[in-house]
Amino acid sequence: MYELPLGRHLAVDERGVGLRMTWRLNHGFINLSLWREDTCVETFHLRPADAAEVVAFLVRGLAEASSVGVVSHARAGNHQPAPSQRRAHESTRDLVVFVRSRLARGLAAAADRLSS
Repeated sequence: MYELPLGRHLAVDERGVGLRMTWRLNHGFINLSLWREDTCVETFHLRPADAAEVVAFLVRGLAEASSVGVVSHARAGNHQPAPSQRRAHESTRDLVVFVRSRLARGLAAAADRLSS
């Protein structure tokens, strides 16, 4: 069967609604549950192959949004930095975009391996 870590993760949004993810691989799924205060109000069983597709979707979207966000943020300022500052900023931005892109490809490849 699957050799993935056991445990759970809880994310809480600005409304206080919680999304808890729990490994249930012995049952063939990852359990997603929505919580309001201390009450579970809904569950969803996510198969590992579908989870891999979700991860790949998130990675591609975050990589795209991150590279666009870095460029947009760099253009948002009204002042003109010195040429040496501009070159340093461009080098840093290029490095960030490169690292995020490589990370996204690596995570997408891992998600592909999980889904097959």
